Amino acid sequence: MKTLLIPTDFSQHAYSACLYAAGMAAGHGWKLHLLHVYQSYYAVSAYPGVTGAAWVEIKDATDKQMAALVEKLKKQFPAISISGENREGSMADTVADFASEKDVNLIVMGTQGATGLKYAVLGSNTFAVLLKSPVPVVAIPARISAFRMDRVGFAVNYHAAEIAALEDFTTLVDQPTAITLFHLYEKGKQEEIKKMQKWAKRFEKITAGSDSELHFKLAISRNFPISINRMVAREQLDALVMTPTDKPFFKRMFSKQLIKAIAHKPSVPVFFMKTAGE
Repeated sequence: MKTLLIPTDFSQHAYSACLYAAGMAAGHGWKLHLLHVYQSYYAVSAYPGVTGAAWVEIKDATDKQMAALVEKLKKQFPAISISGENREGSMADTVADFASEKDVNLIVMGTQGATGLKYAVLGSNTFAVLLKSPVPVVAIPARISAFRMDRVGFAVNYHAAEIAALEDFTTLVDQPTAITLFHLYEKGKQEEIKKMQKWAKRFEKITAGSDSELHFKLAISRNFPISINRMVAREQLDALVMTPTDKPFFKRMFSKQLIKAIAHKPSVPVFFMKTAGE
């Protein structure tokens, strides 16, 4: 039985991630666990009057919020095992520790969250969580709550670790999917075609005997965020899959510009897979 972890700050955006996770878990018997991370020192420094008994009241109110959220989701999805808890700490470290401690299979995380006193803001922590997490992380855009996995795009850069990542992804989603493996390049089309043809055979072995289909695409690009969004629109993708296999490539792909375009404001859910040695 798989366990999906959903960090929440009780915002509407975080609730969308809860609905997406529930849709993913439905029919599989997977468990959902909600985790709210708060930082008491931040609340006290932001609001000097919040000390002692007042802070206890705030924590009690947070416990009630979590209980109400879990109850609401249970009513919507009675067939799914749903639980939740609150923990003090930093978002990235606490989520990563919890994922290891509880044998979590996937972290489902909204990309925008509440502001002000609201503890650890989801939007500003998404990238830190996916870097520290020991398991894959899927970043959910605020406007998306329904789970769909008919068409998926997998960004590849011709590394052996991507073979394992593709296998891990197909095992994770556990359903037939049309997967478009695409490579963005800056120059040398003929050389890129040869590389794609060579690697296509290796990727095809992963889905041999399954109901999933593989498609291969090349696209010249001088602006990764724009090219990725165009690929999503052109191929009508329901989700993206990425993995940091090549460190220089990863740094370029996850520049500040692309963090905003992909990790903070993705046009579709983005699955960030883990690779050996991370």
